Amino acid sequence: MKVTLDMSAIKTIALFQEVTQANVLDYYENDDEIFFVVPEGQVGFVLGKDGSKIKRAENRFKKRIKIFEYSDDMEQFIRNMIPETQDISINDGNVRVRIKPADRSRIIGKGGIRARAMEYFIKRLHKAESLKVV
Repeated sequence: MKVTLDMSAIKTIALFQEVTQANVLDYYENDDEIFFVVPEGQVGFVLGKDGSKIKRAENRFKKRIKIFEYSDDMEQFIRNMIPETQDISINDGNVRVRIKPADRSRIIGKGGIRARAMEYFIKRLHKAESLKVV
């Protein structure tokens, strides 16, 4: 897995790492939220006791922050991003994730912003073609 970052991304990641003392593999940012991918086993470390580190980071960035735990296995990585997953099908790099209709709006996000972030990560980190959440 090789990820190329621009200077803005490097600065954002460096600030997040300074606040949380965690490693970051990749990140995605939109107007409302910042998404970080951290190595396996580091999610609890990033959150801190009672969420103290993540709250401090959200205050610094003035945005909500969402953390995803990386896995070399694409299916497990998707389950880490979407714990409510009922079924995953992967066909020629096209990923289709089935969830309960009640969870749909929360997982996809307003205007699909969270779904775009998750698709961005599986394309960059696992070379998938697309992600569809149904």
